[in-house]
Amino acid sequence: MNRLFLVVTFFVSTSIFAQETKLDGIVAVVGNEIITETDVKEGENYARSEGQTVTDRCSFIENMMKEKIILYKAKHDTLITVNKDEVAREAESRIEGYRNYFGSDVNILTNFKFKTMGELRSLLETMIKNQMYTQRKMAELTKNVDVSPEYLKEFYRAHESEFPTLNEEIEYGQIYMYPKLTESHKEELINQLKSIKKQIEEGASFADMAKMYSQDPGSAANGGQILNVRREQMVKEFDAVAFGLEEGQISEPFETEYGFHIVYLEKKKGQAIDLRHILLMSIPNQEEIKAAIKKLEDIREDIKAEKITFNQAALKYSDDKYTKYNGGLLSNSQTGDNRFEKIKLPTKVLYNLSGLGKGDLSEVFEDKENNRTVVKLLKITDVIPTHKMNLVIDYNRIKGFAQKTKENEVIEKWVEAQIPSTFITVQNEYKKCNFSIDWLQIKNR
Repeated sequence: MNRLFLVVTFFVSTSIFAQETKLDGIVAVVGNEIITETDVKEGENYARSEGQTVTDRCSFIENMMKEKIILYKAKHDTLITVNKDEVAREAESRIEGYRNYFGSDVNILTNFKFKTMGELRSLLETMIKNQMYTQRKMAELTKNVDVSPEYLKEFYRAHESEFPTLNEEIEYGQIYMYPKLTESHKEELINQLKSIKKQIEEGASFADMAKMYSQDPGSAANGGQILNVRREQMVKEFDAVAFGLEEGQISEPFETEYGFHIVYLEKKKGQAIDLRHILLMSIPNQEEIKAAIKKLEDIREDIKAEKITFNQAALKYSDDKYTKYNGGLLSNSQTGDNRFEKIKLPTKVLYNLSGLGKGDLSEVFEDKENNRTVVKLLKITDVIPTHKMNLVIDYNRIKGFAQKTKENEVIEKWVEAQIPSTFITVQNEYKKCNFSIDWLQIKNR
C-alpha cells in the first residue's frame, strides 16, 4: 500500500529545536518556507524513532515540500486564522509535559540544547503555529471527503494482497480507583504545608522551600515556579485558588486530585499569572491501598453475582474519567479502535489477563496511572484471533485507510494545482530527484 505523504506531516517541524541553521544547507524553498539539510536529517531521525522506514531521501524531501506548500498557502488564506493566545496555551501545555518528563527546566534546556526557557518557548510557539495552520488547511481541503461502500470495496480489492496478518488482539475494559487517604493522613499533609507556609512568612524563601519539599516533578527543581499560567490551564480547584490571590499572597493549603498545595502569586500579567507552588502528593500508605483493594474486590464479587454489570460499576466507581462513561472500554490511540495486540500490552495488564477469555474478569491488582497508585479490575470484552486483515473483521480499520487515501488524493491534486502560482526552487543535487510532481516545470525553475 502506498504510504501517505501526510504521515510525515508535522515531524519535519521538530527541526525548530535546531539551534544553528547552515545558510549553505538549503535544500528547497517553497514560497517563503525554507527546507534545510538540518530539517531533512532531523525529520528522518524522527520518522525512524516512530518506527517508519526511510530509504528514499528524494521522496522524503518531496513530502516535506508538500507540507511547506500547504503551510505557505494556509498563511495566505484569509479564512484560516491561528490565535496567538491558543498558540501560547498549547506551548505552555507542552512545556509542562516536558517538565513532567524531564523533571526540571534545567534538564529540558540540556535535552533540547537551549540557553533559556524563553528561547525554547519562542521557537516552540513558531512550530505550534505552523502545525495549526497546516492542520486547518488540510481539514478545510478534506472536509467533504467521504468513503462510499463501493469505494471501500474497490479499495480493498486493489490492496487486498498488501494487508498484513494481525496477531491475536483483545478488547478490554477497566475500573480503576485511587486509594483514598484517611482524614488523619490528610491532616498530616495540611499541617506540614501550614508549617512550611509559616516558615516562609517568617523569612524563608518560597523557592528554597519548594526545592526542599515539593513533590511536583515538573516545577520543584525550579523553585516551584510556573510562568504564564492562564485560566483553565490547571485543574479547576487550582485555578480557583491561584486566580483569587493578590500579588505576593500565599494561599492556605488546598486539595486537588494530585494532592495538597500552597500557591504563591508572583505576578499578574493581563490574562496570565506567574506563580510558585508546593505540592505534597496524595501518596497512599499500605493500609490505604489495602482498603482500596478490598473495596474493588467487593465490587468484583457483586459483578460476578450479577448484582451490577461491569459497565454500571465502571460508571459508578471508576476514577478513569476517559473510560468510565464508555463501560470502562479502552481505546487504542494508534489504531483508532478498541483493539490491542495482546503481546504488546503493558506487563502488569498482560500478566493479570493471562489465561482469561472473553467475558472473564481479572483479579484486583495494584498498578500506576498518571504517576499515581491505583487499584484495577479488568474485563476482556472480546478476543480477535490471529488473522489476515479483511473487511469482515477489520471493516473500520480498512475504512480508515481508505478515507486517508482518498483525502491524500484530494490534497495531492490541490498541491499540484498550487505549483504554478508559487515560487519554488530546489538546490544542488536534489534537482536530479525523480519527484512524483514536476516542481520545476513553471518558468523553468
